Amino acid sequence: MSEDYTAQALAARAALLARPAAPVPHIAVIGDSKVAPDSNIGNRVTPVTSTSVLKGANGYMAWALALCGQRARMPAESNVWAFPGMETGTILANLPAFLAAMPHAPGAVVVDCGTNNILHGTATSSFAAITADWLQIAQLLAARGMRCLFVPILPRDPVQGGGTAFTPAQYDVLDRCNRWLHTLAARSGGWIAVASGCLVDLTNPLGEGAKPKANMTVDGTHPGVLGAYYVGKAIAAILRQWYPPIDLLPTSNMKCQPGAPNGNMLLNPMMVSGTGYGTGTLVAATGGASLTGTVADAWTLDMSPTSGLSCVASLVTNASGQPMQQLAFGGGYTISGAGTYTYAQYARLYQGVSSAALSSLAAGDTIEALMAFEIDAGNSMISFPSLLMRWQGSTNYNADLASAQRDLPGEAISGVMRTPMHTLTAPPAASDLQILATAFLRSYPNGPVSPPGTIRFGRACIVKVDPA
Repeated sequence: MSEDYTAQALAARAALLARPAAPVPHIAVIGDSKVAPDSNIGNRVTPVTSTSVLKGANGYMAWALALCGQRARMPAESNVWAFPGMETGTILANLPAFLAAMPHAPGAVVVDCGTNNILHGTATSSFAAITADWLQIAQLLAARGMRCLFVPILPRDPVQGGGTAFTPAQYDVLDRCNRWLHTLAARSGGWIAVASGCLVDLTNPLGEGAKPKANMTVDGTHPGVLGAYYVGKAIAAILRQWYPPIDLLPTSNMKCQPGAPNGNMLLNPMMVSGTGYGTGTLVAATGGASLTGTVADAWTLDMSPTSGLSCVASLVTNASGQPMQQLAFGGGYTISGAGTYTYAQYARLYQGVSSAALSSLAAGDTIEALMAFEIDAGNSMISFPSLLMRWQGSTNYNADLASAQRDLPGEAISGVMRTPMHTLTAPPAASDLQILATAFLRSYPNGPVSPPGTIRFGRACIVKVDPA
């Protein structure tokens, strides 16, 4: 890769490096519409304003961060820029402004673009045009001391979304561009990487050209939960090499209290019994559903009124020796009349922050929620887990792995959900701050849904975020 950078790039690098360092490596992502699910307010073509910040389960960066070991952070309110329908030239043109808008200079930028060039069939659709823009993107980031992580052009079948099939020539450009990325990364000295490990999971091996397997996308182009998980898994493998994992989760039941105002605001984050905080609460199931078992002290568990569905709650020790709250789904249910993914079938574990812990909070404090999860292999019921941190009622919340389409694979999965941060404008009142962990179950297409499906939650926290 050339190191003949322009004076403008060098000046920008100096300005960025003069910014305060972040306490943890910050990651950013810029690209076309496939980036949009990673932040509900990241769309730069049709901007959206919201008091809630959501990282969708259709977003591959949400999965990458859940799987990469907690060291890297990607603020969803500032570090996600999506340009639906746009080509590589648009991403390149907006990259300097994107970098300048972030409160902290990122250590690495994930880039996803090129598929729209091929789709549009214009002068910018060629191998030469796409790779020329990619090279300039990589050089611009390198000039600023930032790593570049390319998402390859993902398998695509426009016919699934009602469009026109790609021609062999278009698939040829797609394949050649991805191979060029491998060469670029190989000669970059470790500054550039390609998340190509996802392609074998996403691509239909029987297709002529890079077409996605069934259920990987929502429309032949945009990843659903399944596709996003595999792309995120490939990105996480790279991030774990660049930024070795750390463990930010609680290791004991120490809580926020007088004399310890910066502790975990939750009671019994370790999900055990006999703590003295009062036994956990099972909300009686309705509608022909069955909810039984034991809930961790200070926590409440409820479930949807889904006829035939059962959930058995238990306190277990996982393979690493950590206590966790387990939910084992059984029985079964039949989906009928579904026109899309509604995720009306679920079980939910939650807790409101006590008044004693709330007294430690003031306007200007920034908080976030984290929780570990594990899903056993063979899963055929659980679509995805989700974590919400609510404040001032049910309409104000930040969420990790929020609303989605499609379902997770049957392999064993473990990770850490982490909500976007929220800065308080006033001290919360009693019952104003909550954490909710939900296991959403399959809701589409029509037909029977049967076991197994076992998930565990543990080591939860709502904590103040130290100033950067």
